[in-house]
Amino acid sequence: SATAGIKGGDTNLTNTSDNTYTFTNLATTAGSASTLNNIPENYWGYTYSTDNGSTWVSGSVGSTAAGYAGLPLDNNDNTEERGKGGTTLISTENPADSKNVKFKIGAKASTSQPAGTYTNVINFYAVANAEPEPLSMQGMTIADCPTSAPVEVTDVRDGSTYKIQQLADGNCWMLDNLAINPLEVTDDLFGNTNASDESLQCLLGGCGQSGTNEGHAWNAVSDQWDNGLYMNPYINADYVDTNVTSYGAGSGKIGVYYNYCAASAGSYCYAAGSGTGNATEDLCPAGWRMPTGGDYDDGTGTGEGEYYALGEALGLTFDEDEWAFTGITYQTALSTPLSGYFYSGSAYYQGNYGYWWSSTISNGNYMYTLYADADYVDPTNGFDRDVGYSMRCLLDS
Repeated sequence: SATAGIKGGDTNLTNTSDNTYTFTNLATTAGSASTLNNIPENYWGYTYSTDNGSTWVSGSVGSTAAGYAGLPLDNNDNTEERGKGGTTLISTENPADSKNVKFKIGAKASTSQPAGTYTNVINFYAVANAEPEPLSMQGMTIADCPTSAPVEVTDVRDGSTYKIQQLADGNCWMLDNLAINPLEVTDDLFGNTNASDESLQCLLGGCGQSGTNEGHAWNAVSDQWDNGLYMNPYINADYVDTNVTSYGAGSGKIGVYYNYCAASAGSYCYAAGSGTGNATEDLCPAGWRMPTGGDYDDGTGTGEGEYYALGEALGLTFDEDEWAFTGITYQTALSTPLSGYFYSGSAYYQGNYGYWWSSTISNGNYMYTLYADADYVDPTNGFDRDVGYSMRCLLDS
């Protein structure tokens, strides 16, 4: 934040000598003498501009009157302290709003002033305050999550920042894709993640279910293809800072791709064809979690899960012909970059489609996901756990 102000030690003109001097009107090039009408005769005045000189504002904060205003009096009787403090002219939380401020000083003097040299001390001050640290995601409550506009928060595990907002369903959502690479985080991963230490040890060390983990990066080693991508955590962070087509106020960055064993923080790692219900742990920050997913029942016209509930809260109707919410209202609200997916060493469909994991099982191989493209959002899709998708987190309130 930034603050700018002005202070006059004395507003009256002060005659300091008997030197002969014709003193009729001291003013800057702000305009004609009429611009000094807002100050009394024989007083100093000032005006300022925050738009590089296009509009000049008189001294009262918020005033739209043109011309100069008298300097604010300094009522401090302590000579050493005189001139300190002053009157704040501009105060803003956005430094860009106040980085270009111009001041002009003028004096309105009557022709009856005695000859002499006139002087005064005028103090300007500008205070730049350090930007406040973003709120930590760990330990947040719903009261910390704004409804009117996104706010930036920090994941203490790796210092990543994400925009969050309370959306129409009353839940606090991340508006950016999760970007944590757990292999680059050490002790801060434990205790700050929505997962047990046991699961995180599996995530970091390889769960040892089948084959080797090859540093937790996707590979096409044939002897682990059947089960390795289900039973060991795999991530890919090659595109973490890549921007793709996005809606709304999010960054549009792809983030990190996670297979489901990784998305669940090493807690949901089973052979192909098997599953044990919904995931209860994940890579979200502590206090956050993956949203729930679910199916749509065309018989009753209702859907399940928090992804679906968000669409309803936004006032959308599920189109049974398209099997999706149509339009971009949903994408705009959740700010979904079309981040594609990762599989077998390659990224696919970046900028065309987006996929986000949920915590809800669809069948033995599949978990429910959110799917989005430029025209549709389907919160009821089920996709295979061995593919690398994006993640969003929801405040667990």
